[in-house]
Amino acid sequence: MRSDGGDGRGAGRRSVAAALGAAGWYPGRDIGARVPGLLAFVVDRFAEEGHPVEPFRAAEDFVREFGGLRLEIPGTPPDAVGFTPHWIYEESGEDVAELARSLGRRLFPVGYETFDGAMVLIDDTGRFFLLHHTGPSFLGLTSHEAVGCLLYGPQREARDFFT
Repeated sequence: MRSDGGDGRGAGRRSVAAALGAAGWYPGRDIGARVPGLLAFVVDRFAEEGHPVEPFRAAEDFVREFGGLRLEIPGTPPDAVGFTPHWIYEESGEDVAELARSLGRRLFPVGYETFDGAMVLIDDTGRFFLLHHTGPSFLGLTSHEAVGCLLYGPQREARDFFT
C-alpha cells in the first residue's frame, strides 16, 4: 500500500507544498500591510478602463497569504506564475467582466503567468480561474488545487461553470 493512502493525491499535495515552500510560502504567511497597495493597483487600473472590480474576502485572504510569491512552472518554454494582483493588457477589465458575467460571480485578479500573460482570477466563492488568450480555464476550488493545476495541470474548461 502507498504511504499517501493509495489514492495518489498525497504525492500531489506534497509537490504543491514543496513548490510553494521553494517560493517562500509557509503556513500562516501574512504580508499584512502590503495587501491594500496590491489590491488598490488593480482596483484603480480596472476602474480607469471602465470595468471596476472590488476586492472581496476570498481575494483579500489569498493575497494576504500568497501575495508576492513567484512559482516556476515546469516545462518548455520556461514559465512562472506570479501571485501579485495585476492588470495585464488593454481590455483586461472587459475580458474579466465578460467572464464574471458568464460565471455569475464577481472576479478579482490575483496573479498572472509570465510567459503569455494569462490572468489568475479568484471568484467570490474562492474558486480559481485562468483567463488565457485561448479562453478561460478552471483551476480549482482551493488555493492549493489551483497551484497544483497551474504547475502540473490539467485545466478544465471554465464554461463547465457558466450559469
